[in-house]
Amino acid sequence: MIHYSGLNICQLQLVNGHKKSRVFDNFLQTNIENISDLTIGWNYFLAWKGTNVFLYGIIDGVEKKQLLTIPETVSTRFCCGIAGKTAITLLSIDHEIWQYKLYENIWTKVHNFIPSNDDAIKEYVIKIVENRTIVALTNLGRVFNVPTLVEMPKRVKYVDIVCGFEHTLLLANNGDIYSMGIGSRGQLGHGDLEDYNEPKLIEALAGLQVVQIAAAGWHNAVLTSDGDLYTWGWNTNGELGVIDEQKVIAIPTIVNFSNELNDTCDVKIKKVQCGNAFTICISDDQSIWGCGSNKYGQLGQNRSNFLRLKKFVKLEVNLNDIIDIKCQEWGTIIKSS
Repeated sequence: MIHYSGLNICQLQLVNGHKKSRVFDNFLQTNIENISDLTIGWNYFLAWKGTNVFLYGIIDGVEKKQLLTIPETVSTRFCCGIAGKTAITLLSIDHEIWQYKLYENIWTKVHNFIPSNDDAIKEYVIKIVENRTIVALTNLGRVFNVPTLVEMPKRVKYVDIVCGFEHTLLLANNGDIYSMGIGSRGQLGHGDLEDYNEPKLIEALAGLQVVQIAAAGWHNAVLTSDGDLYTWGWNTNGELGVIDEQKVIAIPTIVNFSNELNDTCDVKIKKVQCGNAFTICISDDQSIWGCGSNKYGQLGQNRSNFLRLKKFVKLEVNLNDIIDIKCQEWGTIIKSS
């Protein structure tokens, strides 16, 4: 089952009985049957049913509910996608990138940008994300700011990428973390506010075995193999979950969790996700913790209780058998069995 809390900008009936609700400030089950995932855009959302993708939204004042199919290649199926403001970008299971221009109703295929080589192993795209451009990760661990290959340190292979508004975070196969892009809000984690056009190792995390990365807006969070959580970047809404009045924290900082009595407690995190101004994570005992903005109910809590949290708090989530969490720009999705 898919549950959602946060901004319902397109005001469609995403959940039963709440068609006109602009905000959901608790986790409500979606009313679309048999979906496996949701991707929330600014005025629409994508409902995934396996490798089929359905568009639900209000485009140019017209309510749309349609299966996304490419003319003349209707059998194409997709594995991941980006819900952009003017276009939807989808990666097919055949490793091709397609874009659907929402306001022109036009499909275009992104031409192959991976240079041919003499290696026996074929190189293809396995993941796409977006900041100012489309960023693609290949099966050989290379990264492209489409269509340009990103300069990489020697003997480094990337296994995951995530993006904020203006920066990219990269996870290498040895657990090292690199970053590139705009650094004006400390989001690159190098202790300065400089920009870096090529991936630069985040030295403050060197020696730690990072197993998962997350980014959104101007902040980041990473998870180590020991279950420790580190955050850094912009902190105006408390999205880093560290008690610090600084608006910018430019070095990865470990998060210390505490209970309602403000006593330090031992919490092991197994997954973390970032939204534009908030962060949510799930611990090994299935508890959900969150911090940052709750202006649109994105923490799944009643907004009359608080509009933001400056530290991580265990959230009241009345769901059993939680499988996964995923944050969108202004909302959070929880999957449960």
